[in-house]
Amino acid sequence: MKSNKLYDEQRIKVAQEAINGTKISFLARKYSVSPSTIANWVKFYKERFGEQATPSVSERIEDAKRVQELEDKMDTAIKLLGEKDLEIELL
Repeated sequence: MKSNKLYDEQRIKVAQEAINGTKISFLARKYSVSPSTIANWVKFYKERFGEQATPSVSERIEDAKRVQELEDKMDTAIKLLGEKDLEIELL
């Protein structure tokens, strides 16, 4: 039973990747399954989780903006960390 749960989780992961825009042909090669199998997994996933399974364009734009904000914050934090490391070395 444990292996079936793992298999189900893998199918959901692959379906999510397809829904998020990764080409089914790429996923089929990556996971060594047929494209029609992945299409069936996507169909099942959408039926099970509803339309919320597919992010809207506005959600994707919001996510992209949030990612950019986080990357900017990370760059600032890395720069500050480097400056602090340099300060410590000079002391």
